Amino acid sequence: MPDDKMWSDQKSVRILVSAFIAFAAVALVAGASRMSHSGWQMAIAGDVMRWREAMSMLLFAPLLAVCFWLIVKAVGRGRVHPACAALMALSIYLVGCGMGMHDPTNLVQAVYREPQLTGALRRTMVFFDDQLGHWVFWSGFVLGSWTIGLQQVLAPLDNKIPWRFASALLAVCAALLWVMLTNLWDEYPKTVEDLWVIGAAAALPTVALVFRAKAGLRRMPVLMVVLPAYWGSIIGTLICWLCRGYFK
Repeated sequence: MPDDKMWSDQKSVRILVSAFIAFAAVALVAGASRMSHSGWQMAIAGDVMRWREAMSMLLFAPLLAVCFWLIVKAVGRGRVHPACAALMALSIYLVGCGMGMHDPTNLVQAVYREPQLTGALRRTMVFFDDQLGHWVFWSGFVLGSWTIGLQQVLAPLDNKIPWRFASALLAVCAALLWVMLTNLWDEYPKTVEDLWVIGAAAALPTVALVFRAKAGLRRMPVLMVVLPAYWGSIIGTLICWLCRGYFK
């Protein structure tokens, strides 16, 4: 049982549910913003940067980082092991760095064409966008998923969460699943590698959960959100691609 200096299960669950709801809300708004191709979001916010890219880097990314840290704090019930804190800080940095590399380089490639952007310079921009920035982001995604997933498995709640909180977490899971699906299934074959990365991110917490199966998912609320969203995005994307005939 936690001592008096640690958060109770009830406090941890309330903060966790609130943080996940905020996380899902920001993710949905950010996803809708990225898919928008008209309106004020496409207006210039500085040089060639549009409001869409400015919000992605300067608003949505920091808000997601704050939500992510609150989730880690709630899982640790007010305490975060120094090693876990270091890994989470690194993962947040990598995700933010990847997003910061992707958006500007992607926009520059769209704005400047030959002869303004020469072949060699364009190849460099593609490297920063589709290779280095892409994998920096995914490395932070995987590291963060492993860290928070294992933290939850190793420190489950003392009691099962009430169904009203479980329902709220499953609703958040559905929202995150939708965001992931809409960013994956329309980018075949570019996102084939992304499915492998998401699978890797989900694999370690899933294996760890097998060894703590007696605890049950209702004592591991983070995994109630993360694992169905991750595995569901992989399965849903593959089914979508199969229905579209991409595997013929």
